[in-house]
Amino acid sequence: MRRVFSSSALALLLVACTSVPEKTSSPEKAPEGGERPASADQPFERPTSPAAELDSEIVFNALAGEVAAQRGELDLAYRHLLQAAELSGDAKAAERAARLAVYLKRNDLAVKAIARWSELSPNDMAARQLGAAVALKQGDLEFAYSQLKAIIVISQAKEQDGFLHAMAAVSHEKNHEAAIGLLQRLAAEYPDDPRGVYVVALSALMNKSYGVAEINAERLIEQHPDWVKGYVLLSRIHIARENKQAAREVLAEAVAKYPQDQLLRSSYARTLLDAGEKALAYQQFEVLETQSPDDENVLFALGVLALDMKRYRDARTHFNRLRELGKRADDAAYYLGRVEESEQRTSKAISWYKKVHKGELAYDAQVRIAQMMALQGKVADARDWLKGLRIRMPERSVQLYLVEVDVLREHVSSEEIMSIYDEGLTAHENNQDLLYSRALYAVTIDRLDILERDLRKVISLNPKHADALNALGYTLTDQTSRHDEAFKLISRALKLKPDAPAILDSMGWVHFRLGNLEQALDYLQRAMKALPDSEIAAHLGEVLWVTGERARARRVWQEALESDPGSKYILETMKRLTE
Repeated sequence: MRRVFSSSALALLLVACTSVPEKTSSPEKAPEGGERPASADQPFERPTSPAAELDSEIVFNALAGEVAAQRGELDLAYRHLLQAAELSGDAKAAERAARLAVYLKRNDLAVKAIARWSELSPNDMAARQLGAAVALKQGDLEFAYSQLKAIIVISQAKEQDGFLHAMAAVSHEKNHEAAIGLLQRLAAEYPDDPRGVYVVALSALMNKSYGVAEINAERLIEQHPDWVKGYVLLSRIHIARENKQAAREVLAEAVAKYPQDQLLRSSYARTLLDAGEKALAYQQFEVLETQSPDDENVLFALGVLALDMKRYRDARTHFNRLRELGKRADDAAYYLGRVEESEQRTSKAISWYKKVHKGELAYDAQVRIAQMMALQGKVADARDWLKGLRIRMPERSVQLYLVEVDVLREHVSSEEIMSIYDEGLTAHENNQDLLYSRALYAVTIDRLDILERDLRKVISLNPKHADALNALGYTLTDQTSRHDEAFKLISRALKLKPDAPAILDSMGWVHFRLGNLEQALDYLQRAMKALPDSEIAAHLGEVLWVTGERARARRVWQEALESDPGSKYILETMKRLTE
């Protein structure tokens, strides 16, 4: 069967007919593995020859290769392109042949083309990286290693980190152990360069070989204690192994030893932040600010942290400083709006949000303007603002209808909310997001007829909409006696999302309604373990209560109330069962 080859892939593999390679004399062969040292500008030499006239055989093979590729006859295209490279000495033709072979998953053919490519262009980093990767796939570790060594030589001449280039060549291959072994061998040849052991540890971390990663990171620190990236890498390995305390200790000791190193202190600050130690993290960022007063990343981190810690005066100072420096001005304006919003200064918040013109936060700033208008009681202005946004951002029209509902639902009547949904569905007929959202709103105003109509519409449009199946099944379970019908709907949802806590909860609840207490308990316990939630806790507690485990039921409810003291689900259930 002819294989279809996409036009985008062809663009990567082919050049136009006008770039038929010229025939040149055979280049001097680079040494095996490309190991000849040379000048800093060119680590491998390739003598050039005057271009000869175009050879008809070269033209034929180049054109035939392109035509074959366009037809999807990739094996034939490979043969013609490689022959063109052999005849003309053109490295690009050899490269295209090599990449065709890789696409075809013909490593045997790729090896031959890559060898010719490297011979014709010995300083081409991509040829060496592809050669190492294909050789590793083939199990030819010696050739793979020779290519990695060539990468180091080429990179040294270009003043680049060859070890990272070498790691990029092999670290994504399936044979992780062999790849790490090659990198270890490479590092051993350069014992005075910390980057060698670093990539061994980094590659092991990327492939989740945490033991190997930790051993090599510790070796790196022991051999090169002044190379601070080793401490940062070791901390990342500890975090990957879910040992945040060890990560924190490594960085704390390193910062004490090298107090002026900003990479270490920044990593330490972020580790503290990840551990929830906001005040300590803030202190570290303050030290960084004294070391680099105009560092935009430090100022931004301080501002966001101060806002989160409700230190609004400090947050203003940091974000205003960013704007004075002309750095991240839109982000700073957004967060200055958040500061004013937090202090209930809605007019000032709106003023700042209107200064956010670009960036990831621009859309959210526009939405928050409508929210602030609604809080001021300017409901009509909020609606006009959102209508204007829909005109300016038609690609976000559905999302903005949902935002309008969310912004206005506490400020207008249920009839007006339903009219927003109606308007949205007139503009976007049968939109599943709008139908699903209207259904969930309908249940809050006791319109089960609308809920069922909309959810059944969603399910007819998308029979695999697990959330719609679950929502309808749960509502029928909780508010009607149609439990058998509900069970079928929830079962369909659970097949689509077998680990979803909300659906596990629904299945437990419908089993409870059907009188299957043992199954109900199993599903609800699984749901609670996946997502400790007050509504799930209310259901689990009720089943435990009915089965006679009342002390355990009370514990479940009390634990849930500790994190959600005002939970209507828990309080209503306890009142109904215990009073």
